Amino acid sequence: MFVWTNPPPGAHRPGLGDPPPSSYKPPINKGGQPVDEKDGKHLLTILAGPSPYQIYLARAMANAATTVPGNFLRIVTSVKNQVPRHLQGMFTQGGGFTGATIDRWTRTIYAQPAPGLRMETRLEYALHEAVHLFADPHAPAARSCPTLCIGTFQRTYGRGLGEGTTQVITEDVMDAQGISRYYRDRPYDAFTPPVREIIKIFTLDTVARAYFFGDVNTLTAAMDWRWGPDAWRVVARLTSQGDTKKALDEIKKLEAAHVQRLQLRGPKGDFPSPSRTRMYA
Repeated sequence: MFVWTNPPPGAHRPGLGDPPPSSYKPPINKGGQPVDEKDGKHLLTILAGPSPYQIYLARAMANAATTVPGNFLRIVTSVKNQVPRHLQGMFTQGGGFTGATIDRWTRTIYAQPAPGLRMETRLEYALHEAVHLFADPHAPAARSCPTLCIGTFQRTYGRGLGEGTTQVITEDVMDAQGISRYYRDRPYDAFTPPVREIIKIFTLDTVARAYFFGDVNTLTAAMDWRWGPDAWRVVARLTSQGDTKKALDEIKKLEAAHVQRLQLRGPKGDFPSPSRTRMYA
C-alpha cells in the first residue's frame, strides 16, 4: 500500500494537484489506454496509490470483506450469456454508453468492450467501476441489501450523486498520479460538477466517509442543517436528470439562503467540520 503518514498539525496534506512521490509510478498513465482482464492488478495498484482519497481507500482495501478474486475484471461480449441475470439491466440504465457494472456479492466487475475495442475496456472506465467495488457495503448481507446491491451512498442520494461521486474520486485519483483522462465518451460529466460543490461545502472527509464506509447519516445531517430538511433531494433529483445547470443553481440558492439565515441570527458558527484528528483516524 502507498499510505501517507499523518502530517503534523498545520503541515501540508498531499493530495490533488501535488506531484506523486518520486518513488511511485502508476503502472498505466493514460486513461484511454485499453485494459483487459489481466490488468485487474493495475487497477488495485492505482487505487492504493497517492490521491486525496488514499487514506479511505487504504482502509477499505485492508478490509477482509473487500478481497477480490484473481479474475475480478471480466470483459464480456454477451451480456445475456456472460453476466448474471440480476445485473443485465444495469447495462441499459440511463441511456448512452453504459459499459460496465459490478457484482458486490462476488466482488466482480463486468465490462463490455469499450467503443472502438474488441476485448478491452478503457482504463478510466475500469477505474470507475473499481471505485464502486470498494464503496460501502463491502460485505452485503441478504437482509440489508437486495440481490441487485447498489452502494449505500448511491441508494441514499440517487444515481446522479452516486455516479458523480464515483467519477470525482476516479478523476482525483488519476489527476494525483498524472494519469490523463480519456477525451471521448464521458458519460458522467453531467454529474460531477454538483458533487464537487457538495465536497467543497461539506468537506471531502464527510463525503468520503459516507461513500466508503456508509456514514450517510453524518452527511445527511450536515445537509439538512445547512440547507433545510431534505432540501438536498432537489439537488439529487436534478443531478440524476443530468440537468447540471439547474442543480448548480439550486446549490447556489440553498447556500445564499444559508448565509441569510446566519446573518439574521448572528454568528453562531457553522455545522462542525471533522477535526484533523478524526480525518486521519
